[in-house]
Amino acid sequence: MNPKQTRSNPVVSERQNRTRTIWAVGGGKGGTGKSFVTANLALCLSKKNKEVTLIDADLGGANLHTFLGMRKSDLDIGDFLTKKVPTLKDVAVPTRYNKLRLVKGSDHLLFTANLNYFKKLKLLRHIKTFDSDVIIIDIGTGSTYNSIDFFLLSNPGILVVNPEPTSIENAYYFLKSCIIRLLKLYIDHYQIQDLIKKVTEQINDNSRSVYSFLSEVISQDKYYADLLFRALKKFRPSLIINKARDEKDFVLGESISNVVQKILVINLDYLGAIPFNEVVHKSVKNLTPVMDKYPESDVGKAILSIASRLTEKKS
Repeated sequence: MNPKQTRSNPVVSERQNRTRTIWAVGGGKGGTGKSFVTANLALCLSKKNKEVTLIDADLGGANLHTFLGMRKSDLDIGDFLTKKVPTLKDVAVPTRYNKLRLVKGSDHLLFTANLNYFKKLKLLRHIKTFDSDVIIIDIGTGSTYNSIDFFLLSNPGILVVNPEPTSIENAYYFLKSCIIRLLKLYIDHYQIQDLIKKVTEQINDNSRSVYSFLSEVISQDKYYADLLFRALKKFRPSLIINKARDEKDFVLGESISNVVQKILVINLDYLGAIPFNEVVHKSVKNLTPVMDKYPESDVGKAILSIASRLTEKKS
């Protein structure tokens, strides 16, 4: 069976034709430390002589610049989205760190809503124009289409989770929302109309696993079931446990990965844990990244190890 005529879809098309190393860092809820992790991963790479572009895409709640000790500038991502400047590169500003530049986010209420199709397509296209070794996107919390689509487009998406029940639960539902979004996008892209209703009605049912849904699709159409399964296998997010306090917290990531693989039918790569340490509070208070002020701390060494694992995955 040949696929039906496909529709243009920026997320599906970009996932199938990736040409840049793009990481997206997110969390299922606020307060997990995603912006802290994003800023320090970027600094860690720049210290390794990598050209890095940071993009604060937490629309409506931008604060990535504060983790780098920067003040707000006159231009931000909102100026690009409202066509005040022609390209995203026009709002990228250098930081005080060599080889690291930043596209600052906007805290204007206008950008808290989901971007429309054309603005999102334009933003994704311009992100790919940066000639950096790595582009890191700090996405918003929650399960808005903005956050999910940026997470789906990255390679990989990095989920920052705290070792507490609410954070873990929110991370699980964020990943499930990503899977629902991904399946719907592929179904729409290939115009598999007879599956749209089933996805809408059944996969949103929390009592059902993704595996059971795919099994039902297999019984009806093996070709499209294989297509959707391959799409899921290409979605391989990564996990970081932040603020780990004891041995149980450090091994928690493996347990989460195993549960996710069993229920959501995706591989979740556990990158490691960042220990709880007061140097984090000191660095945030002093507007100086840990990788700048305390690189030899246990936090700094953990971030260095995680950065190494991420770069090794692309080599």
